[in-house]
Amino acid sequence: MPLDREVKSKLRDRVSTASKTNVDEVAAEVEAARADLASDDKDFERLGIWLEDLQHIAGGKIIGRTGDPGGLPG
Repeated sequence: MPLDREVKSKLRDRVSTASKTNVDEVAAEVEAARADLASDDKDFERLGIWLEDLQHIAGGKIIGRTGDPGGLPG
């Protein structure tokens, strides 16, 4: 069953405002929501992409508007 629209919106907001200080907390929320989805669900795939974005944030990258990671200035 797909994610509830309100849950998806809340998670999207949390992912888009995630920082190095709360990235682990946000990732845990996304992983918990993803655990309840079937692997062939489109939201399962979407949350997987969000987890990849969060990994980039945890590694010190800035996610651009297109979702492509860009490096921080050295």
